[in-house]
Amino acid sequence: MRSRPVTEITPHQRREMLDGLFTTAVVLFAAVVVGYLFAAHSQGLLHNKMLPWILSRSLGLASYVCLSALVLVGIWYRHPWRTPRRAPGPQTLLRAHACLAAATVMLLVGHMVAIALDHYAGVGWGGVFVPWHAQYRPTATALGTVAMYGILLVSTTAALAGSIGRRVWLPIHSFSAAIFALCLAHGLLAGSDSHVLWMLYVVTGGLVLTLQVTKLTARPVELVETW
Repeated sequence: MRSRPVTEITPHQRREMLDGLFTTAVVLFAAVVVGYLFAAHSQGLLHNKMLPWILSRSLGLASYVCLSALVLVGIWYRHPWRTPRRAPGPQTLLRAHACLAAATVMLLVGHMVAIALDHYAGVGWGGVFVPWHAQYRPTATALGTVAMYGILLVSTTAALAGSIGRRVWLPIHSFSAAIFALCLAHGLLAGSDSHVLWMLYVVTGGLVLTLQVTKLTARPVELVETW
């Protein structure tokens, strides 16, 4: 019998594998650190009546951070300054984009459930799903409700991209930056501790705005061969 030829791994494939391993290691390390810090400082919260609110706020902030990274990766993927020869590669960016999208949706669901179950918040299930139906800061909460529907629409159409066609999902996907702006406004106006976290919103909002503006105005980077 003739043996099958051994397929060699190309440098590009090796780089993609290393990028994937590095991304996985960073995510695992961050998860362990966050889990350890939460466990170390949450002993006194288990019987606290403010626990649902604290969980809601924590999950909301976590989902906002994931959404910020999601939007930044998505913009950078189609940015004129990105070149195929620079790491991270397109496949790594797509995998990171998909993982961040899943994390954003899951954290968002946890945020919604926690705030709906909080009897002291004045939001309830109606305030979660119906704009301007919450007693607590109705307009600020309504911005989050509208943004939630936008995230679900963009996520669903992106997941069905292979079935519904590019002409349908891509125009919807282009509203991601506007949905991010709604989430930023929701977090800033609805959060009871926004005066402490204002720098988070300034930095993330500034990064998304800068990347979006340069994406629309910048010219592609010309590759220069080096010998």
